[in-house]
Amino acid sequence: MFCAIQAATRAGIRENEDAVWAQRDFLFVIDGATGLSGENYMDPVSDARWFAGTTARLLRDMLPENGPLPDILRGAMERVRLQWQGPEEAMPTASIAIWRCRGKRLELLQLGDCTASAALRDGSVRVWQEKALAELDRVALEQMLMHCRETGCSMEEARKWITPVLRKHRALHNRPGGYWTLDPTGAGISRARLAELPAEQCRSVCAWSDGFAQLSQFVPEWDAATLHKRVLDQGAGSLMDILYEKQERDRALLAVPRFKLRDDTSVAAAQVEEE
Repeated sequence: MFCAIQAATRAGIRENEDAVWAQRDFLFVIDGATGLSGENYMDPVSDARWFAGTTARLLRDMLPENGPLPDILRGAMERVRLQWQGPEEAMPTASIAIWRCRGKRLELLQLGDCTASAALRDGSVRVWQEKALAELDRVALEQMLMHCRETGCSMEEARKWITPVLRKHRALHNRPGGYWTLDPTGAGISRARLAELPAEQCRSVCAWSDGFAQLSQFVPEWDAATLHKRVLDQGAGSLMDILYEKQERDRALLAVPRFKLRDDTSVAAAQVEEE
């Protein structure tokens, strides 16, 4: 079972499109993807917010069920899809990482660019991350920087210029050669990373959104394993304070090139009780 439980989420600039939850037997982080079409069908502010929030409420009720994590997530998506009132091509997406205690084992499901990690009692830290979307974003950021150098525009202006490329990249979700993520169709669930670990070997588990992962870009020596340890030692809130301060000092988006000043930022973590 989990103890010393943490669950924290903060909005980036406007509405928070993340959802986070943690309790004695499971925790998860959901990072809703900001829509690029400008159309919302379920939430006047953000369909990504609706998707993350609806999925979180379903999982809070369904994760105590004694079934495989992929099956539970598929069941949740079946319910979400019944509620969806827009066209299929406009369905929101999200990344997700779930840790669950089940008997004497810990189970993980990780899909999209949320990070999951586990500190073992031998002192090592295991990390699960998806790289495909991050690579697409890296390519887009390089194009933005080149456009800034060639035209003298700001990164904010370059962000508007690169929007068609970002839309093209996001259209690659749940397709071969693209990246795999969560949407109401459940198409990406079969590509989720799954893991099981003996609970007796684990000291702590953690999950965080890519908004929180940006801290490693501002402090390169803080890799994912270091972030895990710092979340458990310092608390997620104090690390979010550090990240937001560094982002505020880089309002030109040049020290760490990125698409916006800050992203929504979420972390869930817990220690694993010893028998």
